[in-house]
Amino acid sequence: MNRTATAFGIGLREHARNYVLVALLVVLPVSFITLAFAVTQDVQMPVRTVVDGETTTVMRGMPEVHGVIMTPITSSFIAGLAGLFLMREARDTDGRLAVVGYRARQVIAARFGVLAVITLVVVAVSVGVMLIDFQPEQLWWFVAAMLVLSVTYGLIGMLVGAAFNRLAGLWIMLILPMIDIGLFQDPLFVQSEPEWWMKLFPGYHPVRVMVDTGLTTDLDTAASLGWGAGYLLVVGLLAVWVYYRGTRTT
Repeated sequence: MNRTATAFGIGLREHARNYVLVALLVVLPVSFITLAFAVTQDVQMPVRTVVDGETTTVMRGMPEVHGVIMTPITSSFIAGLAGLFLMREARDTDGRLAVVGYRARQVIAARFGVLAVITLVVVAVSVGVMLIDFQPEQLWWFVAAMLVLSVTYGLIGMLVGAAFNRLAGLWIMLILPMIDIGLFQDPLFVQSEPEWWMKLFPGYHPVRVMVDTGLTTDLDTAASLGWGAGYLLVVGLLAVWVYYRGTRTT
């Protein structure tokens, strides 16, 4: 337990010294989310969502819809980068921890704990910035879906970090949330039933919940939150396996 806490503390200090990540955490939510509200024209737009168990189209202000979409894009991007950096740094340091007697489960628990803390901070900052301009109809369900999606992207960042170098991984984690959440799951772009392959992306189920809970007063997508959590579990198990293998072979 003490070794896990020590490795956890080392991991937190490493990321606190990552000035790129800290700068993104401060600058990106303010510029991305606040700017989206500032430049979006306040007009009513048709939005496809679930109301009383039926998929229907409701009219909502474009700034509100942008708030629902831009906030998870921001948090997923930063969480993905955190996972990417964590995996790349682990290749340099965690093998040495194993050499001095740390067990794999202690290192894994510490590193995933660091990712969890960073993701919580990212979600808190992103939602806090969003609340200045927009209040979701069901805030805590909205936050729950944000957490599921952001943690999923943090773990995906770890998987990308295991397969690609830092620069390639940075581009992948920049593009993936944009095309997933900002294009394939955006109700302003997709007005009909999404194609089957769009539903395979990590943002499909959580964004359905965020559109529902952000723009309507009743929760009609609880099942989607469960599916999103299941997706998170699968990605998490895969990330643990990849991390374990990486630690053993470093």
